[in-house]
Amino acid sequence: MGNRYRLGALGNSELLAGLSELAQQSNVLTAQLLAHLVELEERKLHLELGFSSLFAYCVESLRMSEGTAGRRVTAARVCRRFPEVFELVARGELHLCALCALAAHLNLENANALFEACAGKTRRQVEELLAVRFPRPDVREHIRRLPVRAQPGAGAPQALPAAPITPQMPGISQNPVPMPMPMPAPNPSPALPATVADQRRRAREMEPLSADRFGVHFTADAELRELIERARALASHRLPNGDLAGLVKLMAARFVRQEEKRRFGIGARPRRTRVGKAAARAAETEAPPGEVSVSSVSSVAPVSSVAPVSLAASEDGQRLPATSHQASAVAAGERGRYLPAEVRREIHRRDRGQCAFVSADGRRCTARAFLEFDHVKPYAWSGAADARNLRLLCKAHNLLHAQNCFGARHIAAKVAARRLRDRAIE
Repeated sequence: MGNRYRLGALGNSELLAGLSELAQQSNVLTAQLLAHLVELEERKLHLELGFSSLFAYCVESLRMSEGTAGRRVTAARVCRRFPEVFELVARGELHLCALCALAAHLNLENANALFEACAGKTRRQVEELLAVRFPRPDVREHIRRLPVRAQPGAGAPQALPAAPITPQMPGISQNPVPMPMPMPAPNPSPALPATVADQRRRAREMEPLSADRFGVHFTADAELRELIERARALASHRLPNGDLAGLVKLMAARFVRQEEKRRFGIGARPRRTRVGKAAARAAETEAPPGEVSVSSVSSVAPVSSVAPVSLAASEDGQRLPATSHQASAVAAGERGRYLPAEVRREIHRRDRGQCAFVSADGRRCTARAFLEFDHVKPYAWSGAADARNLRLLCKAHNLLHAQNCFGARHIAAKVAARRLRDRAIE
């Protein structure tokens, strides 16, 4: 097997012919790989296998690097919109970098012209062509000192680059890592879903510097700058030196506690409902010691006597209590979507703040973002709103479960109707 990669015995003509043939085979295999990714995403198999996205499947299951997976997922979605691209890739006329550069500009009117114009061109030539057809604003001037490198053999670590010599917001430029100037992003096509290039860009915003240190990069607007300065003033007794990293850590920790309490009831105090107090008084007067009369509870607050109230929807779409009457309705036995804090807290603790979807082969989804409460037995099928029938699912797996229960067409119609309502409200 080792001789397979030792090509010293090949003549020049044989080496060049073999290399050309392998390059062509590589183009064909790339086109076939993109076709498989398109079909995989169409069937949503990556969700059934326990992956929250096609990008996660490519990285974690196919063992691609983030950059390789990002280019292939973006190219596959271009091929899904324009199937003629498969043949262009197989013939070597369009490569993955060209497809990634074209993705944000393609539409039904210009696709054929752009494919023809970019065929056979290098990445740089494609970028220059797109710059002519889709011009962008000038970038801001940016001057910085080059990093000072340690002498070979010296034990001193390499110095970090100095801060850029550009106008900075006073008191905020604490990071020793230079802040790169953001390039204006082209207008994305509305028909194109969010590309994985955005995920790679977000990943670069946190740059590893050492085992426990990271450089954080982002651009702040005027409103955020003012909020940071106000927060710094409020925290001046706790952070006398005005350390920005310490300030962000304080704010992030407080936000996490607040959101965990709001969404999952972590740290929330149990609420005593009116029905609970009435039931306690009824039990003292009518029931024997140590017992609670069910009839007395019903007579105090029957299900039909509970006034209907609207449930307030949170920013993430979860149903949260608008008033204390929802808790009373739950205690009285009325069926509803309201989830008491203790139920949300139990679900979060049981599922460990992670998507609870498990594939047929036992793989659990690792997503911790865009989590939603999902009814195992749907609410429309009289599913109970208790911890036994509820679980945490990421948005993608929650949608998959809904489609499996009610059908993809029904869910698509519901989503379209909700978007129309949201646009009418706006």
